[in-house]
Amino acid sequence: MSFPKIEGYVVTEKLGSGSYSTVYKAITKVGARSTVAIKCIDKSRVKHSGTAVDNLITEIRLLKTLSHPHIVHMKQFTWDDRNIYIIMEYCCGGDLSKYIQRYGRVPEKQVLYFLQQLASALKFLREKGVVHMDLKPHNLLLHKGSDGKYILKVADFGFAQHVAGAGQRCLRGSPLYMAPEMLRGHHDARVDLWSVGVIMYECLFGRAPYSSATFKELVDKIQRQAPIELPPRSSISPGCQDLLSRLLQHDPDKRISYEDFFSHEYLDLEHMPSKENYEKAVGLIKRAVELDARGQLARALAAYGDSLR
Repeated sequence: MSFPKIEGYVVTEKLGSGSYSTVYKAITKVGARSTVAIKCIDKSRVKHSGTAVDNLITEIRLLKTLSHPHIVHMKQFTWDDRNIYIIMEYCCGGDLSKYIQRYGRVPEKQVLYFLQQLASALKFLREKGVVHMDLKPHNLLLHKGSDGKYILKVADFGFAQHVAGAGQRCLRGSPLYMAPEMLRGHHDARVDLWSVGVIMYECLFGRAPYSSATFKELVDKIQRQAPIELPPRSSISPGCQDLLSRLLQHDPDKRISYEDFFSHEYLDLEHMPSKENYEKAVGLIKRAVELDARGQLARALAAYGDSLR
């Protein structure tokens, strides 16, 4: 297999491909020899597709401005006569789709860990007024940290929109994860919440709620709003079931709101594992030690408890 020649990089492996692009693993030639992922877009494939060009421009524009621990970081973009290249951080753990295929049903504790990281990214996007529009396991990349734990990162912003434009009558995203109102031709930012519910369901039970043998069967299930039921003998906590059922409401007006999602007791974003919360915990421990030394035992105990949470 021949790899593209990209100035400043040595391409070592093909990671995947789509309609207009191929993603490669590469190593920088100069400096610390860091590993990157390079999305290679063939100019000849996109030049006759206005939609593809729009998606590409949207992705580059958004990735330049979005900086968050759970969103894939774009390092730079460049081009030559044949291709456009988006150089991004490399996530060594593959994507969530492969993770689900490997392990089948993901333990609820691990699902919550991934869900908290996804929700943290969505909260950031919400603050920036951005709707992803194509959330699915394939677009959630996993990177293994130095402690051996996976870090989830949202990728592929080609279909993303600013909230102000998210009510347009256009079909975007992947049907299996697409909110029902998108097939009816009008939608808004709440479509991402439905997709989160589908991803959560697939992690817990090994398949999406509307998994189908054919595209026609899938569309039929969505259009007639087939009831979404938990598989027989499934065992998940009441909090998990409550959040899942509120995310997977066909009517967006009955679906959980972003505010209620971010503050849901089961999700517990306030205490999720993160650098920010680790630093908060360290500060609380220092405070507890000071209180303990002054003999203020009740307050010290409360600070120790807060730090552990």
